[in-house]
Order: sequence, then C-alpha cells, then structure tokens
Amino acid sequence: MNTYYLPDDLLGHSGARPDEVVIRYYNSDQDSVKNRIVLNQNMINLLVSGRKTIIYPDATAVVNAGELVVLSTGNVLTSELLAGTDRFTSVLFYFSNEVFNRFLIKYEHLLKQNTPKGDKQSFLIFRQDSFIKHFVASLQTVLSNGGNLPAEIRSLRIEELLLYLFWSDPERFHAIEILTRDKQQLQIKKVVESQIGQPTTVDDLAFLCHMSTSTFKRKFSEIYHTSPQKWLLARRLELAADLLKSYNESPSGIYMKVGYQNHSSFSEAFRNHFGSTPSDFQQKHLNVTP
Repeated sequence: MNTYYLPDDLLGHSGARPDEVVIRYYNSDQDSVKNRIVLNQNMINLLVSGRKTIIYPDATAVVNAGELVVLSTGNVLTSELLAGTDRFTSVLFYFSNEVFNRFLIKYEHLLKQNTPKGDKQSFLIFRQDSFIKHFVASLQTVLSNGGNLPAEIRSLRIEELLLYLFWSDPERFHAIEILTRDKQQLQIKKVVESQIGQPTTVDDLAFLCHMSTSTFKRKFSEIYHTSPQKWLLARRLELAADLLKSYNESPSGIYMKVGYQNHSSFSEAFRNHFGSTPSDFQQKHLNVTP
C-alpha cells in the first residue's frame, strides 16, 4: 500500500508556495486499490472516466464519471477503478484554506444573501453539468499534453469553478465552507493545545497551522474569543499554578515547563496574574490543610 502526500508529491522541488492553486491532469490504465492519501490541501476531483472510492474515518464516498467531489484536508484511503473503460482520468484542483478564505472575502456580498445549511460532511459530490464538462475539457486540452498553467490563470480557474458551484447550488456550496472551517478549527485546537508548555510564539503557531499570522489570529479569535497572546499567557500560568501545588516542583524549576525561557519573566507574569510570586503561591497552597 502506497502513501502519497498531496499536492506536495506533485510539486517536488518547484518551490511552489503552500497556498498556491495546483491543477493536474491524471490518467491511468490500471486499477489502483487502497492508496493512502494525506491531503495537505483541499481538493476538487473532477472525474472524467472510471470510478473512485474515497474512505474517510467516518464515511465512504463513491464518485462516478461525470461527477466531481470536494474533499477537505486530512487522511483518506482511495481506490481507482477503470469500471469498464480503457483509462481512469480526472482533473484535480488543490487549494488551501487561505485561497478559499480569499474567495469568501471577495464574494461576501453574494454569499451572505444565502443561509448556509448546517450539514457536516467529509466530502461533497456534485453532478457535472454541461458547463462543468466544457470547463474540464478546456483544461484537458492544455494539461493532457504535459502543459502547465501560469499561477494567475490557475487562481482564476479555481475562482471560476467555486463561483459556478455557488451559483448553481448556493445552499450546498455553503457546506464547503462548513467542511473546511471544521477541519481548520480542529487543526488550530490541536496545535495550540499541544504547545502550551513550549516556548512557541504566535508566528510559530500560525506556521504550524499553515496560515499567515493575521489569518491565524483572526481564526483563533473566532474559536476562543480572545487573542492568542492572552490565551497562551493564561493557560501557561494556570499550568504553572497546578505544578506549584506539588511538593515535587520548585518555582525556579518549572518556568521552562510552561513555555518561558527565563525565570524572571515567568515570575513577573505570574505575579501580575495571581497577585503573588510563584514561591508565595506555592507556600500558601502547600501549607493549607485539607
């Protein structure tokens, strides 16, 4: 069983930016069963021929020729079957949440006119109508012969596709926003919760979440209703307070365990937050008889 990291494995050493739109034409003359796929970006797979099965932890999708599927980032198992045809072929779009967020901001005046559905799914399948089939054919003409599109045209093509999906089915389109937002929130929560005891900066956290610092701060505020700096400060000092309630910890020995690089800055922050020095706090709590 092979494991593929997409679109990274396609980019190689091209130096493409993480938020760049990637468009690829894919074809194969044989079945491929249970490939492990790590999607580092969202993907739209426009299936031309064959059949594709996609297995998520919580659901399984079967995509047939003449359909397209929108997949969010994450780990999936895929199988590609010729299904009575000579070749399995598809056109693939990869795009980050950053690209999608820019689209949402640009067309906010259109999107806010429709009430989103609350459905939460790991994928969305759309039928390719005549417009999308012509859209795919125009890309095949360029890509099937090994051609590539400039970054500006790739950005326009993903924008065109997303805008058409919204225009043709606005209610279901909003589920794409829900789908990507849920994944994004989960990623942010996992990253920040794991870094409480580390000397990680906000810029570091944004990098680990594959976002710009400004986007990370905005998304963080939507989840936690405060800034990353204030949240990290409070959580680190709460962790320090819990550690100081143990006889096995000393005030001078825990500052590195809560993400501080020196004892003096830790002591000052602790005193400002709790109104006492770490030593006084520990002495007060250890001398209390239950």
